[in-house]
Amino acid sequence: MKKLRILTIDGGGIRGVIPAVILNHIEERLQAKTNNPHATLADYFDMIAGTSTGGILTVLFLLPATAKGDKKKSRYFAKEAIDLYKKHGKAIFKKKVNAGNLSKVLGAIYTEKGLESILKEKVGNVKLSEARKPCLITAYDISSRHAVFFTSPDAVVSPHKDYYMRDIARSTSAAPTYFQPAKINSLSGKTAYLIDGGIFANDPTMSTLVEARKTTFANFDKPNFENMYVVSIGTGKVLKKYSYTTVKRWGLIRWIAPLIDMMMSSSAEVVSYQVQKLFDAIGCSSSYVRLEPDLCMANTEMDDASDKNIKNLENAGLIFVDKNEDLLNEIVDELIRNS
Repeated sequence: MKKLRILTIDGGGIRGVIPAVILNHIEERLQAKTNNPHATLADYFDMIAGTSTGGILTVLFLLPATAKGDKKKSRYFAKEAIDLYKKHGKAIFKKKVNAGNLSKVLGAIYTEKGLESILKEKVGNVKLSEARKPCLITAYDISSRHAVFFTSPDAVVSPHKDYYMRDIARSTSAAPTYFQPAKINSLSGKTAYLIDGGIFANDPTMSTLVEARKTTFANFDKPNFENMYVVSIGTGKVLKKYSYTTVKRWGLIRWIAPLIDMMMSSSAEVVSYQVQKLFDAIGCSSSYVRLEPDLCMANTEMDDASDKNIKNLENAGLIFVDKNEDLLNEIVDELIRNS
């Protein structure tokens, strides 16, 4: 019996270069093995989900080829997602004028204008309801205080839950202290005030599995976990250590950035543990594949968009591909087998 193919992508700011590189390799292998140079990830995954930078990648991968919403073809290849980080990373993480130590306390470090301009150019007016495949993208509503899951099946049936995808990408990546919260409107005019979904689901896999269970797909009606094949990709292991003798002297201000770092990485670790145990329990261990690359020489900071660091992130992705060629080929074969 064929399985539902699910892709999930973690948050991690500029470190999204790493999963973009890995997914580009998978896409190129799909093209080679099917003898179809036009094949894209959306052709071989039945559902894609992401948080923060993973949410931006999800939007790019699921954009229809034309503004009219043609769902048969994708607008971008995975390689073009890599180029987005390389060409526009500095514009995304552009500090505000006169952004010094005081601004780090009194306001967001980066202006959102660069990111919004790029999203408007690359995504345009495509709506969530027009996504090529079912998707889930996370955010958190600071006004009504609840987790938000942008899902295309919900958007199809309700303008109240339909948004422009550029606004969703802006919202899921509105990391506290880095960018201002996003204020967006649904197509019905409902206003939401949102921040990065990484504060509760930096790895969106568990949320995605739950959503998939209640979704009707082209060939699956509310599939069981036994019917799923999941590929989950991280943005690089963060192994930065904090010294007890240093940390014990910290107060509120000095804890902010490390706390966000620990919160996002630990939430992803917990989800990965839970999902693996879930698939082990139902006897389908091989149906969950977690790819967690090493950062190698790249900076752990998610806002280091320097040319050097982006190159190091790209190399980290290529090193992972080189070391895991057999595993990635198995993933490609499984995607094709279940198409």
